[in-house]
Amino acid sequence: MGTPEPLTRPANGGRARALLVAMLVSVAAVGSIADWDSNRESTRSIDDFARAQETLASSVAAALETRLALARARSEGSLAAPALLAGLTRVEEPGSSRLLLAAPGSGAWVDARGQSLSAPQLLSALEQGARSLRVERPQALALGLPERLAIAGLARADDGAGGHYGVALIATAYRERDRQRRASWRLLLSVLLAAALVLAFGGVALRIQRRELRLQQELALAELGRQRDERLERLDKAATMLTMASGVAHEICTPLSVITGRAEQLLERARGDEKLERSARAILGQAQNINDVVRGFLDLARGGTPALQQLEIRQVVASALELVEHRFGEAGVQLVAHVEEPLPPVAGEPRLLEHALVNLLLNACDACARGGGRVELRAQRTQASIELCVLDNGSGILPADAARVTEPFFTTKPAGKGTGLGLAVVSEIAKSHRGSLVLTPATPRGTRASLILPLSIGDAHD
Repeated sequence: MGTPEPLTRPANGGRARALLVAMLVSVAAVGSIADWDSNRESTRSIDDFARAQETLASSVAAALETRLALARARSEGSLAAPALLAGLTRVEEPGSSRLLLAAPGSGAWVDARGQSLSAPQLLSALEQGARSLRVERPQALALGLPERLAIAGLARADDGAGGHYGVALIATAYRERDRQRRASWRLLLSVLLAAALVLAFGGVALRIQRRELRLQQELALAELGRQRDERLERLDKAATMLTMASGVAHEICTPLSVITGRAEQLLERARGDEKLERSARAILGQAQNINDVVRGFLDLARGGTPALQQLEIRQVVASALELVEHRFGEAGVQLVAHVEEPLPPVAGEPRLLEHALVNLLLNACDACARGGGRVELRAQRTQASIELCVLDNGSGILPADAARVTEPFFTTKPAGKGTGLGLAVVSEIAKSHRGSLVLTPATPRGTRASLILPLSIGDAHD
């Protein structure tokens, strides 16, 4: 038998790959979510900044309308851009924002110093009613701002019949961009930290998994070794049984031949005496039974197959009951038998099955209390077998012992009361008949021993 190591290695590699993929997916998911959140915050920040620019531009346009209205009331005529923007440039920040004014129909922008600037996209956006506009880096640089993204707040100042002045407050969005850059670095650090944590936990999980697999492998090897030891032990016990069976057969045959010879002499002398002749024939019959049983045991120990024949279970039950009747009478244990009618014949060796049933009945008798015990024998048909069930109300059997009582030399009886071979022999007889022996604790007390014999193919489908 091979070790389980080749089976665990592929599983280990597959689990490791699956865990690695899960870690990478987790890191990618964390990074994607963080990047999405960062972009969303950046967009929100730019939008907030654009709304602030729109508000400032609207405020400047409102102040400019007031100034234009005063100029019209005083009949001052058209004012130059520096005069109109005087005092309004406080909204500017040197180097980062500019306030521009476009006179009606001029098509150009003028700053507070009177310098003319070309920004057609601002005029176009204003004409289309836009209130803010993103100014890209090249255009921001042309307007005297840093080469960064800028946001223009747009508004109109009404000059009555003179038309509308355009107001543009342009400010660089470096603060928002710097904030976005810092957020990106935080995102990168967060992703790296998350990846490090995932990889660390994944590495720990892999080490734990490898340790568990190594432990499972060691346990599997230990179990394999234990099974081999048990098999060797069973083989050793089987060899011992074979040796004992051979020795017992040899030792029994000698006195048995003497008994047979004396019984034959007694039979010759008992001619005419019916009672004595019947006794001599009984001795010869039982001696032949002993010889048949011993030879059957020897064949079983050698691994042979008994000669099976069609037989009636009722006859086997009757013979077994006759053999144990006196033992039950001496022990004061009640013996009750129930044989289902009709029962189909089974293929079996009558002497071996009789001995197996006798052994189960005597074990049940020994387990019961003297003068108050009860043993019930049931012969019944199941779906595809015949069950010979011996049920007692004795001391019962532990589940752990029930799994071992068929092992040679294992016994639950006190020292000197049992050899530990009886149920082992019964189990071998059952196996030789393609059947089985099952022992279980009974309810509320006692033991249930079932000798199960399969029906022939034709009878099993009746």
